[in-house]
Amino acid sequence: MNLQDPQQPIRMDPAALPPPKWWGRYVLEGEPPQRRFVLSWRPIVAAIAILAVTCYLSGVTALWGYYTIHRGIPGVLWIDVALPPRFSHVQEAIGSFYLSEAKEAWAKKDYARGIVTAKAAVFKSPKNVGARLFLANCWRQAGRYDEAISTLREGIAFSANDERLQVSLVDLCLITNHLSELLTVLRTELPAKGVRLLDGPNRAMQLVELRAVLESSGPADAERAAESHPGLAEDPAAAPLLARMDMELGQKDKAFEILRIARERAPKDPAIEDAFIQAAIELGKTDIARAASEQFMNETPGSLAAQLRFLDAHGSRAGRDEKMWSTVCLRFLAQRRREPESLSQLGSMAASKGWTDLAFLLYENSLEENLTGFPFATYYVASLVKSGDFQAADAAVRELSIRNQAQVQGASYIVAMVDWGMGRESEAIQIVQQIRRDTADDLRRRKVIEGVFRSFGFPKVADQLAASGT
Repeated sequence: MNLQDPQQPIRMDPAALPPPKWWGRYVLEGEPPQRRFVLSWRPIVAAIAILAVTCYLSGVTALWGYYTIHRGIPGVLWIDVALPPRFSHVQEAIGSFYLSEAKEAWAKKDYARGIVTAKAAVFKSPKNVGARLFLANCWRQAGRYDEAISTLREGIAFSANDERLQVSLVDLCLITNHLSELLTVLRTELPAKGVRLLDGPNRAMQLVELRAVLESSGPADAERAAESHPGLAEDPAAAPLLARMDMELGQKDKAFEILRIARERAPKDPAIEDAFIQAAIELGKTDIARAASEQFMNETPGSLAAQLRFLDAHGSRAGRDEKMWSTVCLRFLAQRRREPESLSQLGSMAASKGWTDLAFLLYENSLEENLTGFPFATYYVASLVKSGDFQAADAAVRELSIRNQAQVQGASYIVAMVDWGMGRESEAIQIVQQIRRDTADDLRRRKVIEGVFRSFGFPKVADQLAASGT
């Protein structure tokens, strides 16, 4: 047979099979034998796995490059992106980056961007207590206290054991007078996470609870709260609050005795000294108050509380008191001219004492320093009312109604006193009725305003408010 002959037909072996592939091969089965392709699953699965791993690692590398190179976020490790259990570290790095961006924006007074970026930091890393505290502080400076408290309360779910979060939340609730929220946090939300600040020897938080109950519910409920903490009454640190409770219950001598004993046991405690001097002044023990305030001033000359109590105790501004009062007052104003909260406390005292000259000086200073968020104008009008100069007070109210209507509306009880003093009793009663409606859900505030009426010499107006509330 000649193989070169093109006419010669090629014989096919019926048993011959095509060469195998990596993903499968042909086999002969059956009778008569027939070809069938069989897949090789092991190399197929291996190939798919290699492809998947390659794609995953490529994606990981691309994401890592996006974070570190394109976004410039420090602290993002490739291994943290690659391993899902470690991806929380990436979120923390992003949160820290956003926090630094938020701080930079806030420092540049770009407040909107600062808050938005801080919110992103908290969203990316909810366990980042530093970011949460910064965002809450931003809300606080913006006057958005509800948002600030909400930001901190949400952190309880992630960082209930963090002392910084606990202290910041408690302080903010106290400062902003969110007392019901504070009690909920201490009694319900933190214990739900296993944090029981009111149990054991933690007197600081027990006193916080006691203060919140006293200011929100009154002295009777506060007494019951104090009894729930064994040994609290024997702690000198609790004496100012316990004495305040007795003062409000009309047991003034008992309150003074509590403070006297606590002062002997803790003679260097400024809070006890402050409360002792205030109680002595309220009880008319002026000589004791003067001596104690002078000692307090000598021991802590730079203390705000010492300066205020000294001015209060020497408030007659006559005889020996005159020179001493003037010296300390001028020093106070020189040191704290740009401290609005300190000046506000002094303004409140000036209003309650009828120091019209000091109240007017603080009002003028507030205009010069642009302290628009503090009621120095109201303090000035109140000082005129306390001194009995209703004509000047009425003129000041009319002027303020033009220049600062919101501040006048916020102190309507002072306008009521001015109207009553000017003989416009019907108008004063209308304001009292409005106060009653506004305080329908806040009887504690109504009681405070009633006390203001009585301390300023308007018992009939106070009786009108008390009668409206019954």
